[in-house]
Formats: sequence, C-alpha cells, structure tokens
Amino acid sequence: MSNDFAQRYGPWALVTGASSGIGREFARQAAARGLNVVLTARRADRLEALADELAMRHAVDTRVVAVDLCYDDFLTPIRAATTGLEVGLLVNSAGFSRTGPLLDMDPDDMTRMLNLNCRAPLLLTREFGPAMRARRRGGVVIVASVAGFVGTPLWSLYAATKGFDLLLGEGLAAELRGDGVDVLTPAPGTTRTEFLDLAGLDDFMALDAADVVAHALTRLGRSDVVVPGWFYRGGTLAMRFLPRAVNRAVFGRVLAAMRTEE
Repeated sequence: MSNDFAQRYGPWALVTGASSGIGREFARQAAARGLNVVLTARRADRLEALADELAMRHAVDTRVVAVDLCYDDFLTPIRAATTGLEVGLLVNSAGFSRTGPLLDMDPDDMTRMLNLNCRAPLLLTREFGPAMRARRRGGVVIVASVAGFVGTPLWSLYAATKGFDLLLGEGLAAELRGDGVDVLTPAPGTTRTEFLDLAGLDDFMALDAADVVAHALTRLGRSDVVVPGWFYRGGTLAMRFLPRAVNRAVFGRVLAAMRTEE
C-alpha cells in the first residue's frame, strides 16, 4: 500500500500547520507511507524536532520552512525550499479560530483567520496544482470542518472560512478529476489539538488527530468530502433533513456549552 501511495502522491508531500495537531499527524502518516515531507509552520524548533523524528523513524528526507502563512509574501520561502522538488501531495492543514461575538473580535485576529484559513490554501493550491495536473497525478487535501456546513453563532467567521474551504475543495475535486489529481476535503468535528485551547473550547466528543488523518488518507482518491467519526457523520447526514434555522440553533448551543472562557 505504501509503495502504491508513494507512486501516486510522491515523492514529496508539503504539509502546512505541521508543528502540531492534525498537520503534524498528516506529516507523520505521509512519511510512514513513504513520502518525503516539507514541513511548514511558524515554530521552527517544533518543525526541526519533527523532521528529526521522521528521518529517524521512516528514513525519509525532510525540509523545514518556518514561515507564517498570514504574511503577504509567505510563498517566497516555500518556493525557495521546494525548488527542484516534485510535490505530489499538498496538505492544507493550518488553521486558526477565535470564539465569541463577531463584533467584539480583534480585527487583526479576523484578518489572520481569513488569511490562514482561506487565502493560504487557495494560493498554495494554485502554486502546486498545475504541476500535478501536468503530470496527471497527485493529491490536494484541504482541511475544512463540520462547522463549515452551517452558520454558527459565536463562530460566525470561523464557520464561514471553513465553508469556503469545503466548497473550494468540493468544486476543485470535480475540476481536476479528469486530470488525474485527487482532491479531498476532510471535515472533522472537535479534535484533540492545540486548536481547542486557542479557540477557548473544551474537548466534548473530541476525536483523536491520528484517527482523523488515517481516515482521510484512506479516502484520498475515493471520496471528495469526508467527515471522520460516526457521531459527526451521523450529525451531518441528519442536517440535510432539518431546516437551516434548526441546525444553526443546535450548533450554536453546542458551541456555547463548549466555551471555556467568556
């Protein structure tokens, strides 16, 4: 399986948000399947530690790009680090959120959320997608969220950014299917990562990041959108038969109950 995966999506994967959580798990599991990995996030020390781990455990090559994807010119150091590499798998995993009333949010946090959750995966996909299309093989992962299925009070902007990711990935999958490039949009629910602390949420019904990633990689090339975890799959299925106002109220109440700070 690993050889087939590496032939289809190798020899290099580029993973954003690789310093923690779902991004780190994508890097680990891509390396376990035989891919060399470009690790991208802000925290260089964590990336270097992960690079050493992957090289030792899986005998793969790694490159580290410590860059903030919110910067206007974040692509320049990534281009420099990937010159001459054949990136066959792009994983857009970096994400950010704040929880609370939209009109009380720091405008800088709002701009950061838009840049990290929407602008970065859009530009990275545009950067590396054409070469995959020309080779007629490769894969793009755009990590969304179950929050992207419905407008959510106290999470209005985050839900909107993940709705953007969800629709971007779904549409792109249809565009590139005939070109041999697989596009997958995982939409996980609550997952045990640092994201919860940053968003000010507890871990109610939280999934394990390793399970989320394993499910996603298993479905790459077979599905366009996946929702890991039976509880969340059942919930998103039920949403199709309920009025949007009901879904919005349910999501809003659950999120309000999960808040760890006011």
